[in-house]
Amino acid sequence: MKTRVAIALSVVSILAMALAYGQSQAAMARLDIPFKFRVGKKEMPAGKYEFAKQGAQQSSLLLRNIDTSKATFVPVVERLAEMNPLEKHKARVVFDTVGGEKFLSEFWPADNEDGYLIGVTKGEEKHEVVTQN
Repeated sequence: MKTRVAIALSVVSILAMALAYGQSQAAMARLDIPFKFRVGKKEMPAGKYEFAKQGAQQSSLLLRNIDTSKATFVPVVERLAEMNPLEKHKARVVFDTVGGEKFLSEFWPADNEDGYLIGVTKGEEKHEVVTQN
């Protein structure tokens, strides 16, 4: 009897954690990125990606490849203030190209929300912006 109660409590705990984890993610945008890129040291293939908030602290975002369902946490360096808060816009990501490689640099949700500084590159860089369709 004790074993059944312990198993039942374990199952309930696991389901509660899964439900809480699912609720902590809020999809912010889906973007089609037509080239491979890097998030820190991790290389990501070209494809359709979803950006989601991670918890209330927003110290990281979740980047998920829609086609493969593979996901990675993206640490947020700092929040970026929207310069035109009254101007609505589509979601967009900014990449820095250094030495022929593209690095995820910034993420800006749709409308007038503040952005996220994702990465800082060293050396001479060229910015490239991909906007939501």
